[in-house]
Amino acid sequence: PEQDRPGQCYCGADSYCMCTPSLAIDLIISSGGSKNNDNDEAVWLVRRKDTDQLATMGGFVDVGETIESAVKRELMEEMQIDLSTATKMKLVGVYSDP
Repeated sequence: PEQDRPGQCYCGADSYCMCTPSLAIDLIISSGGSKNNDNDEAVWLVRRKDTDQLATMGGFVDVGETIESAVKRELMEEMQIDLSTATKMKLVGVYSDP
């Protein structure tokens, strides 16, 4: 509900609220490959329910949430993968326009 969220928020009839500023994250997860053979490397994608297209995992960061927590939450929501606290995350970049 709007009254439970700090900042400027806009809520729809379905109770989904978008608060500003709207910060989004996308996850790039790769697996496989080795120092001797990069041919086995793969990038993980999800299939969007709204367009049926493949996409990187991601979503909006909640107000007051850290980027690291948002990454872990989105990975759990979209892939049911629990990213342990010991897993090292690497920032690839920061972009103002998708």
